[in-house]
Parts: sequence; structure tokens; C-alpha cells
Amino acid sequence: MKKTLSIADAWRFRSTERKLFFACFCTIALGYLGLSLNDMADQEGWSRKDFLPLMVFGLSLCLIHLWFVCFRFQGDTKLLGAVVLLGGFGILAQHRMGLFDLDHPWKLSHLAYPIGITLMLITSSLFKGSRIVILQRLGWLSALLSLGLMVALLLTGTRYRGATYAAGQLTPTEIIKLLMVLFLASALASREKAIRKSLESKGGRSITLMILPIYLVFACLVGLLILQRDLGMVMILALMLCLVLFFLTGQWRYVILSSGGMVLAGWIAQSWLSHARGRIQTWLDPFTDPTGAGWQILQGLSGMFAGGIWGAGFGKGNPERIPIAESDFIYAVIGEELGFAGCVVLVSFYLIFFHQCYRVAIQCKDTFGSILAAGITSIWACQTLLNMGGVTKAIPMTGIPLPLVSHGGSNLVTVCIGLGLLLSLSESEGRYPSKASKPPPKRSSSRKSS
Repeated sequence: MKKTLSIADAWRFRSTERKLFFACFCTIALGYLGLSLNDMADQEGWSRKDFLPLMVFGLSLCLIHLWFVCFRFQGDTKLLGAVVLLGGFGILAQHRMGLFDLDHPWKLSHLAYPIGITLMLITSSLFKGSRIVILQRLGWLSALLSLGLMVALLLTGTRYRGATYAAGQLTPTEIIKLLMVLFLASALASREKAIRKSLESKGGRSITLMILPIYLVFACLVGLLILQRDLGMVMILALMLCLVLFFLTGQWRYVILSSGGMVLAGWIAQSWLSHARGRIQTWLDPFTDPTGAGWQILQGLSGMFAGGIWGAGFGKGNPERIPIAESDFIYAVIGEELGFAGCVVLVSFYLIFFHQCYRVAIQCKDTFGSILAAGITSIWACQTLLNMGGVTKAIPMTGIPLPLVSHGGSNLVTVCIGLGLLLSLSESEGRYPSKASKPPPKRSSSRKSS
């Protein structure tokens, strides 16, 4: 049982977090000031409302820190450092592109940040300690809910810019990512003893047969996603399944099996859907339609090339030339204005963020919590890889936003909920192991598996 801290002890315990928050705020404030000075020639003067996003950002950091101190939260003190910097950079980039309507600050799109932060704090407090195992009982319910949401979206959703939205421009596929991670963690944790036995000896059942029901659920969901033409979501789920199975077993054959399933799904989509064939053709040769389908990728590459090593300067680029620059192609805007150096810094902070998240997964002694943390982190890592890979033309464009940086309320709120779960796991790691769920099985070579 962990020691109960006083508020004074909690204040000292979270000093590292406080220092990181202060450093992040100063960094974002300097960028905000530089952007404001750059725009002064086009403005009549200073206005307090112009600094509203920065003030909200600073107040949010104070609220988060005071919440953790007052509730004596003993979770990871470094995890939010990279998160805050990435989120602050996203606010700064969106303000630079004029996405904040400061005359109407209560618009739904502006409320994504306060709603997300509120849900993160509630989630981190609600499921801390032994209460995280409550979610383990909801695994199959999560799978059924995911399939139900996909069917409803397929029947009633509205298509816009290649994506399918529910009422109010909401994207239910964002919450489906978390639901499927919850299902996967619950299903694998319930089979933990059998998986351990199969890994430790040749007499156990094949792990592939044990997880066959999991593959079937994922296959049903992938089929619905293909009908909906959401190939980005298909790739995210397939990659997440690969990473989680490798994290649990340490065996490459499950990565190969899942990768084969992803390739098969891609081949089916390419064969049946003209939308998928068009994207692949545009990826291979965007000059076949340079003013149409290839315009976005060509303008993005042109902007990044023009940025060079150090960039044109923050606020001095031309993001208006790139369609949907605030979401799908925000990485291209960063490359143009901050150059290759800015892209390297951004990628470095993402790597730090993922390292801290996977560290929580590795240190968690409960199988369910460990898989849950690894799955959530893998979702974000896959999103980042697919977004940056699509912008740089390393892979076909998927329309996946860049976590914490791209404009998009549904994605931001879902990321905040996932952060709340990771924070709760970072506090309960090893302190409240579930009686029904033991530590993850020791990894062994593929020669020892059946």
C-alpha cells in the first residue's frame, strides 16, 4: 500500500512536473510573442483577446498541477512534460493559422481543450489504484459497442473530405480506438495463464488459437471500416495489434501475421474501392493530377523543400496553399516555417513522450494495465508515423491527424482520456496488482513457443 501524502508532501513530490510546466509555458510564450511581433505590421495595436489562447494554456497548466497536488496524486511526474509542450505547440500553430475565432470563444471547436483536460483529470482520479481493473470487465462490451458504432456510422454518417462524421462533425472512430484497446487488453489478460504456459513449454495450446476470437472481432471491424473507406483506421488497428502482441510475447511471427492481415485488407480495398486505388495512384505519381488529387501532396512537399534546414521563420510561410493544412498537413507547415531542424525537434519530443508512455506499460505489474498502456501508446505512435509518413510521401496519405498538434476536437478529447488512463496506471503500477491478473509472462524465443 502506498504512503498517503500530505498536500505539502505532494507539492514537493511534483516539483519536477512544476518545473517542466514552467519551462514549457515559457517556450510557448516566446513563440507566441515572436508570432505577435511578426504580425504587428498588419494590426492596429495590441488587444488582450489576442492573448486569450496563451492565457487559457497557462491557466490549464496551473489547474492540472493544483489538481494533482490537492488530490495527492503520486503518478508519473514527467509524463505530462512532453505532452504539454506538444499541446502548446499545437495551440500556437493553430493560432498562427487563424483557427481561433476570438470574437466567439465559446464555439464547440474551442471547447475541445477544456473538455479534454477535464476528462483527463477525472479519468486519472476515477480509475487510479485498484479501480483500474473495473475496466477489465468491460472488454467484450467495448467490442460490441465498437461494432455497433461502426454500423450506425455506416448507416447514418455524413461524408466530408473523405471521412465519415456523426452529428456535429464528431468522429466516433476516435473513441473506437480506445474501446478496441480496452477489448484487446481485457481479452489478452483473461488468457494470460494459458499464454504463459504456451511460452514456457511446448505442451501448451497454440497462442494463435487462443487469440483467434480477438482476430475475428478485429476482422469484423476492419470489414466495416473498408466499407466506410477509412483505410487509415484499418492501418492503425493492424499496427496496434502487431505492437501489442509483440510487447506481450516478444515473438515476431505475430507481427508478421498481423502485417499480413493488413496487407490483405489493403489489397481488398485497392481491388474493390476506387477511392483506395486513387490514393495509391496519387502516392505513386502525384503529377498524374497535379491540380486535383495530387495538389495537396505536391504543395506540402514544395513547402517543406522551401523551408530548408532552418525554415522561413514562424509565421512567414504560406500554409494557405496547402489544403487542410491545419489537420492532415500541419507537419508540412512546420517543415516550411521551422525547417528540418524544427521537424527534428518535434519528432524528438514525440519520441520522449512515447518513451515515457511505454515506460509506464513496462513497469506496470498488472497484465491488463500493462497491455492497456502499451495499446494506448501504440495507437498514438501509429498515428504519428502515418501522418508524418503521408506528408513526406513515404506512404500513401491516410488522413490521420498528428496527435496533440493537429486541429481536431474529437481526436484531442480522445487523446486526453487516454492520457488520464496512463496517468492512473503510472500511479498504481505495482501497488495494486489485480488478484485475477498476474504480471505479464516472460518473453521467450520463438523456438520455445508452440
